[in-house]
Amino acid sequence: MPGLSGPVHLPDPFPEPRPVPGCDVCAALVRQREAHRRHRAYALAASCTLELERHFHRGKANP
Repeated sequence: MPGLSGPVHLPDPFPEPRPVPGCDVCAALVRQREAHRRHRAYALAASCTLELERHFHRGKANP
């Protein structure tokens, strides 16, 4: 019987949205998300991620 191969590392299928440089709203959401994570308030951190993802920028799309 052949041995098992090493672990498989897959990329995250849902990478976090990145803030748009120069946007105060994006910057505030990232700061809030980080603070919630430090306090282990993961549901609130996820809400910040969702809001960041849905935050609209005229002429720009969140990558």
